[in-house]
Parts: sequence; C-alpha cells; structure tokens
Amino acid sequence: MKTVKINPITLIYLLFNGLFSFALSFFFATYAPFLIEKGMNLWQINIINAFFMIFIVLAEMPTGGFADKFGRHHSLTFGCFILSSSFIIYYFSDSFVIFILAEVIGAIGQTFISGAAEAWLVDSLNIRKEGELKEKVFRQEMISKSIGVIMGCVAGGFLGNINLSLPWLGSAFFMFLTGIFSWFFIKENYTLEMASHRQACSLINQIKETWHHGIKNEQLLYVMSFGAVIAFSVQPINMQWAILFKDAYNFSSLNLSFIFVAISLSLALGGKFSKKLKKLIKNEKLALIAPQLITALAIIICSQVTGLFLMTGAFLLHEFCRGIFNPLKQNYLNKFLQPEKRATLLSLESMFVKLGAFSGLIISGFLAEALGIKWTWLLSGAFLAILSIIFIVKTKKSDLTKTTITIK
Repeated sequence: MKTVKINPITLIYLLFNGLFSFALSFFFATYAPFLIEKGMNLWQINIINAFFMIFIVLAEMPTGGFADKFGRHHSLTFGCFILSSSFIIYYFSDSFVIFILAEVIGAIGQTFISGAAEAWLVDSLNIRKEGELKEKVFRQEMISKSIGVIMGCVAGGFLGNINLSLPWLGSAFFMFLTGIFSWFFIKENYTLEMASHRQACSLINQIKETWHHGIKNEQLLYVMSFGAVIAFSVQPINMQWAILFKDAYNFSSLNLSFIFVAISLSLALGGKFSKKLKKLIKNEKLALIAPQLITALAIIICSQVTGLFLMTGAFLLHEFCRGIFNPLKQNYLNKFLQPEKRATLLSLESMFVKLGAFSGLIISGFLAEALGIKWTWLLSGAFLAILSIIFIVKTKKSDLTKTTITIK
C-alpha cells in the first residue's frame, strides 16, 4: 500500500479484490480432495471443471457487454450473488451432474466479474486524471489478492479438517458479503462520451464491435493468445497439485492450505518483481513471455523429483514466474482498450484464457488417468517451453522488422 497513492478509487478496488479473493479461496486447497471424497476420479474432476471453463467462454462476451452497457457496479454485484449460490449448491451436493450444474452457475457469476472491476478502476482513474497510477495498483492488486487468499485458504483448511463440505459454506457466506460491499461502495464513473455510447449502442452491436476490434488488433491478439498458452499448460498443475501433495506426502487439508499460502505469497512476490523485470528487459512483450520459460522448467523439475524440499521449491518457483505475468499483461492490454468497450474487451481476453484452460483440462484429465500426474506435468512443461520460445522468436523478428522500417 505504501507505493500507491490512496484515494477512494484505488482503496475500494484493492478492498474489493481482497474480499473477493478471501471469499473465493476457502475451497482452493480442498477442491480436488472434496470431489475425490464424493467418489469422483481425476477424469471426472477435470470434466466438472471443464464445464466451468466452457461456460465462461460462452458467457464472457455477453456479460462483458452487460457491464459496459448497464454498468460495472451492477455486473460486479450480480456476479458475487450468483457465485454465492453456486457454492451453496456445492455444499449440499454429492452428484456428478449437480457438481456440473454448480460449475455452470459459478461460471456465469464469474463472467459478470471478470474485466468489470479492472475496467471500473482504469476508467475511474482516467476520469480523475490519475491514469498513471494503474500500473502500481495492478502490482498492489497481487498483494491484496494474496492476503485475501491466505486468510481464506487457512480458514478453509481448518473447516476442511472438520468436514470437506464446510469450505463451500464459508465461501458462499463471504461471497454474499462481498456482493453487499460492491453494491454500497462501488460507484459508477463514466464520461459523457461513454454514457452516449451506452445509449446509442445495443448490447449485440457492442459485442460485435468489440469482437472485431479485439481480433483485428495484432497487439491484443498476441497477448491474448499467449495467455491461452499459459492457461493450457498450467491447468494440470492447478487441478492436480493438491492430489499429488496429499497422496505422495500425506498432507492433510490444513497442510494443503499452508501450501496454498505459500503459492499466494509466491504470486505476490512475482507481481512485485514484475516492475524490476520490465525495467531490466525494456521490452514489454519479452518481459511478459521470457519468465514463462522458467515456469516451464520449474514444471518439468516438479515432474522429475521426489524429495519434498526440491518438489516444493520448484513448484513455488513456477508460481513466482506466473505472478510476474498478470500485472504486466494488465498494464499492456489497457493501453489498447477503448473506455466504452473496456469491460467487453477484457472479457474477450478472459475468454481466450478460459478456452486455453478448457482445452488443458480435457487433455490433461485424459493424460493423468492414462499416464499419471508426473508424466502429465512433464508434457505440460515441455509444451509451455516450446511455445514460449516460438513467441520470443516471433517478438524479436517483429521488433527487428519495425527497426528496419524505421531506418529506411
């Protein structure tokens, strides 16, 4: 908080993200063990989560358009209440089909939120002539989220030791409170131009215009595509780390929650380090992509070692490098987004990421059942390494071409 000028916009944004992350994280460490306790196998777990991803892909653009058309304030509030209802369903459920229903409802709730808070922040800061603060706030957002995740995950770990269903109840209660916070404290800010666009442009046209703008913009498409590559590659780790630590090292629900605390701290440190890396590399695209080579290497190491110390170290290193990516990506993307379409465009970016995650879930679930978790991680790490190298080479060629044209 020391590096950010505190004003009502930045403070409310950081508080909302902290509260949202706290509410969402109660079940993070117990998600897979809960489903296994309910009789699901690795393939079924991935299929359940795949429904979440595919419905996010389907709902992102309409709900992003809703946020731009009818207000980010309403979108955030509705999203929290819908998510809360999905957690209640999870709490009472023990059926594969009902788990899928809960994921579908949760996906719709998530899409009302993704992009809306970030769009609200950037446009509100720009209206106050404080747009230069956004890069600092995006780094502080990682810390705000990490604090929320740490608190929620530890609380969920204690509840999970009593009953693996209880973390869902905790998430439902606090997500509902986050919706109340959004309703009372997030006030809509927009210019006359944005207000005029809202009135003149229908929701369907809003989505069409945004889709064409996002797909035709080379800079946006480049970053969105690489975000999808990362999501595809790390999805096996997201879904299977708790199972691996539980089975290989006999971790309890509380132990798993402490691992997730370490994950959150690693992500926050990575976000903090992103500023130094950007200055060091002096090329935003390369600063986004280059650290993911280390992410890939760390995943490969995780797949090959058995000792708890080496395994945990490599695992947290991969989280640290992933933490570098988001603040740089957020700052880079928002340079190319039009204010009246910002939430819709950010939803388009989220759609790319979730499509990558969906593909990763389907493939990694099959591979984990057929080959085991370690082999799945090895293949994921190798895929990310190869694609990162391809993107780096493409970036350098693009920069070289621009330099040649400038000289001519």
